[in-house]
Amino acid sequence: MTVELDEGGGVSRVRGDRGHQWSQGSLCGKTASYADLIHSPDRLQVPLIRRDGELTPATWDEALSAVVDGLGGIAGEDILALNYAGNMGLVQRRFPMRLMHALGATGHDYGVCDAAAEAGFRAVNGRSVGPDLDVEATPGRCDLFVLWGSDAKRTSPHLLPRLKALTSAGVPVFVIDIYRSETIEVVEAWGGRGLIVHPGSDGALALGLAMRAFDERAADLAFLKDDCEGGAEFRAEVTGAWPLERVARETGLGEDEIKALSSALHGASSPLLKAGIGFARRRNGGENMRAVASLAATLGWSDRLFFQTGDHFGLDDRVISRPELRSSPAPASVSQVGLGRILASGRFRAAFVWGHNPAVTLPDSRRVREGLARDDLFLVVHELFMTETARLADVVLPATAVTEHSDVFRSYGHRTLQVGWKSSAPPGEQRSNVDCFAAIGRALGFVGDKGFPTDGSGPAFEVDEDVLVGELLAANRARFRDDEYHRAVAGEPVKLAPRTFEGEGTPSGKIELASAAVEAGGGSRVVGWTPDDGAGMRGTFRLVSAPSTATHNSTFMHVSRHRARLGEPRARVHPLDLESVGVLDGELLRIRSEFGAVTVRAIADPALPRKMVRVDGFLNEDLVPEAVGINALVSPETSDLGGGNVLYSTRVELERPKETP
Repeated sequence: MTVELDEGGGVSRVRGDRGHQWSQGSLCGKTASYADLIHSPDRLQVPLIRRDGELTPATWDEALSAVVDGLGGIAGEDILALNYAGNMGLVQRRFPMRLMHALGATGHDYGVCDAAAEAGFRAVNGRSVGPDLDVEATPGRCDLFVLWGSDAKRTSPHLLPRLKALTSAGVPVFVIDIYRSETIEVVEAWGGRGLIVHPGSDGALALGLAMRAFDERAADLAFLKDDCEGGAEFRAEVTGAWPLERVARETGLGEDEIKALSSALHGASSPLLKAGIGFARRRNGGENMRAVASLAATLGWSDRLFFQTGDHFGLDDRVISRPELRSSPAPASVSQVGLGRILASGRFRAAFVWGHNPAVTLPDSRRVREGLARDDLFLVVHELFMTETARLADVVLPATAVTEHSDVFRSYGHRTLQVGWKSSAPPGEQRSNVDCFAAIGRALGFVGDKGFPTDGSGPAFEVDEDVLVGELLAANRARFRDDEYHRAVAGEPVKLAPRTFEGEGTPSGKIELASAAVEAGGGSRVVGWTPDDGAGMRGTFRLVSAPSTATHNSTFMHVSRHRARLGEPRARVHPLDLESVGVLDGELLRIRSEFGAVTVRAIADPALPRKMVRVDGFLNEDLVPEAVGINALVSPETSDLGGGNVLYSTRVELERPKETP
């Protein structure tokens, strides 16, 4: 994005950068109003310290002293480093880990978002690079596009113009999802086709399509033999196991729909398959993604399957996080998804939170909140707003917004990198992640090289974030051509040249349709499929927590315009299902699981599949009478692979509220 400043140097607006290869001058409606977030009167302005049970304003010196006192006598392994992707820059996001390493803190496994999808993808393909969609998702370069499990209109809007151009040129476009999403609606209006599958049945569809490819001689046998490990094992596993009638029964698709997709796949010579992560956020999610990757390999298209682009960049950020500052081996990481149970057990005596709002964004969030509120847990939160997590803290430290600090940004949806130099001053006493955690490090006595390895790397906490940006780029200088490097330093968007790899990044160096690594971890050597078991939950209805058109994450819920656009929380339910629980369109509806409940207004939606309830967007605690978010209903169990979130496995009951909230 391009930042426009007023005469006083403040941010007046943000807009799309016309020179950016992917966004091409446009922003989604959520980010286009980012200036409202920057200028929000609700932003934290000064540090806060809990005194006599209340958070009260303090100076930075007082807050830093409170952190030092609060950590007194606590062993490093009893300190939890609890962060996530509220800040997406490599410098600001990773620098606080420098302090966590120096303290010897315990980390978590980052399982809440795409862990299952990544584990399933990497089990087959190794590294995640994907085709260059800027180039390949264009007429003449692509003769079939399959978008699998992604409501791109809400989550990746810059893909939509490319899909429109493809359909306009007569290229078949298929969108696979579990309900009629906005993406399906617009793609079908352009001439594409939507396919609605039963929740959790994506793997069944992929394996059925793989069997048809073998049966109809559309499989790339040479690729399977020369470039894959276990091709024969995979073929033996699927052959005869997935007849058309079984695939139709498991997925809910008509046999003609399966045949149409299969024929399109077999007839394409330069297809693209883009896999989202939504269908992997469930109990069988890792195997679902593994099956999709195995289908792509069967057809010889592993290099035409797009998941994420992280390995395209290949940036080593250890110069920022400096793991060598640990004086002993790092403690084993804990499950992010299961953190509620871990905290409830009494583990950890201190926690640092940055770029994260775990009190509402993690599964079983009621128990997460109770664990963070323990009297014997010292909690430090670095935040832009008084979030649900910040309200529980002993010390709250105000954070900068993206225009108020410098950073390096890479993408996971395209191949462009950019340095964002600080362009505006913070409105109060906010400090960036770098400045905040460096100050804490100095206050704790980590001054100069004291206590650190004598490796010549210099003081760990006497730093400047602009210099750190330069250090990160310099440490990865070999990844840049000269022109790319100079343009990056100048703050221009840079589409890095492709990397050269040897092998696929799997243990065998090949595409792995049979994985000894998965087998050693307790999984199946060759991908299989079992229905989503709901993570043991007993509810009648499947809860779908869908992406919002109004908010990116919980931070945006603290900005008035985003809140107004989101409106009153609503639950979409098929009219017959509403009738079955005695609730009318527009009345209040209580959604309940074993872990919690929320009450929202019902919308009768005849387009929604039966036995499904869909709630769009993020629910802050002040939007529902139970004062919890939607994740209070979600199980802390983990996915089949990767320790991932099972958000979309949630089973609930629907009922009339016993009394008007």
